[in-house]
Amino acid sequence: MGKIITDFYNGIETFKELLVTALDNGTVVFDRWSDQTTQFVLEAWNSRSIQSTQEGLHLAWEQFMLAWLQTKYTFQQDLNLFVDALQSKIIYLTGNSLNRSHVYIGFAGLFVGSGVGFLIGISVKPSAITVTHMKAASATSYNGIESISLLEDVVTPKITESNQVMIMVRAAALDPMDILVASGYGSYIRKFLMRHTLSKSIHREFPLILGRDCSGVVIDLGSDVRRDININDEVWVSLPPWSPSGTLCETIVVPDKYVGHKPRTLPHEQAATLPYSGSLAWLAVFQTANLNPLSAIDKKIFVYCEDTGTASIIVQLCCYLKANVTVACPNRVCHFMKYLGATTTYETESSSIDQLLSTAPSGYDYVFNTAGELKSNLCKQLCSITGLVVTIGPHRLPSDTYGPVQGFFYMLWLKFVYIFKGNKCWDHYEFDSRILNELSSMADDYVLKPVLDKTFMEHELERAFKHVESRQPIGKVVMKFSNLNGPTVMTPRPSGLLF
Repeated sequence: MGKIITDFYNGIETFKELLVTALDNGTVVFDRWSDQTTQFVLEAWNSRSIQSTQEGLHLAWEQFMLAWLQTKYTFQQDLNLFVDALQSKIIYLTGNSLNRSHVYIGFAGLFVGSGVGFLIGISVKPSAITVTHMKAASATSYNGIESISLLEDVVTPKITESNQVMIMVRAAALDPMDILVASGYGSYIRKFLMRHTLSKSIHREFPLILGRDCSGVVIDLGSDVRRDININDEVWVSLPPWSPSGTLCETIVVPDKYVGHKPRTLPHEQAATLPYSGSLAWLAVFQTANLNPLSAIDKKIFVYCEDTGTASIIVQLCCYLKANVTVACPNRVCHFMKYLGATTTYETESSSIDQLLSTAPSGYDYVFNTAGELKSNLCKQLCSITGLVVTIGPHRLPSDTYGPVQGFFYMLWLKFVYIFKGNKCWDHYEFDSRILNELSSMADDYVLKPVLDKTFMEHELERAFKHVESRQPIGKVVMKFSNLNGPTVMTPRPSGLLF
């Protein structure tokens, strides 16, 4: 045991000696390296290139100081001349004797005052940007009528383009198209417009404000809006279904293309029934069918009434052109269509095709189909060989059924066509202010009468859309906002009230 302890201590002593030897050798090596490094640095510092660099820096510094002194001297001279001239001018204007000290004191006060003002300015917190909100009937998804609700925190739109008009909505109409839009109608085209063309300020697809038309008052204008539109003008609006934002809200911002002056003889809730349905009817009668007061006289015209809002206006326009109008409509609407001027009416619930052809055995010259593709075959059978079928219902948009891959390539194609050809290949609704002005003139001349079914307040939104979905309205359903008229409760009007 003692031998083991002795060996252990001997090992420790040996390790100490080795450690001391290593430290001594390391110190010698470090000192030698330090001396060599110091000598190298001194040789480099005293070398000719370093000395040249030092001389160049010293010369540059002397030149800089000389230039600074010259500039300072010149500035002092110019300042003295300016002060003398200013002093002379002040003495000339005021007649008071001033010396250089007075001028310097004045400048000192100016700089001190500016400094104090600057400090006060940076210490005052800027007011927060005010973001106003509004009520809007919106779709929160593409789940149909179940996704429609009244939102009270929708951001009020602002004018972002020079041709836009801001309008305070007084009354807006509900249309069956709004339910289709809430189910996804035109969704791909709407996304394209949000990203590339219209309404670039709209970054989200939802909530999607519904509504195709309205009547209201202009409250703001872009810089390049048509000259016939001014602030406080009473106007009405008609928007195509693919518009990124609708009219069922308190404030809208739309291009002036879709804005026209409302009829002077109509209040807002009656005027709101005409723009969208009236534009569809006007395009169908005067553009697609190309009817006019000469060509329409005694023509046999058939109107298949599914959308009573549009069909009632088509009947009025055709009767105004002295045509012979036959209407197929639900039983509850027959008497009303005769009141509008229809020569003959048939009930769609019970009439056969032979009965419908009884007033025109060889077929009708023009057939207006407001039921869309559902009744296209029937309408073709009712049309004569040389006649024309005009479909006014929603046009089918194949893009609404595209999957992700097809949708991606369709988006690229839309962008290409729009940028390089300027062609809106999707635009089946060529709405513009010219049509709205024509409708306004007809309404003021009592040629065109609005048909208002019921008026609802915004808190009755759900009931209003269920009423539209039931297909029971005769004419249009209108919504008003309570903040425009106080707490007055509006009682729904009887169905089919004609003004």
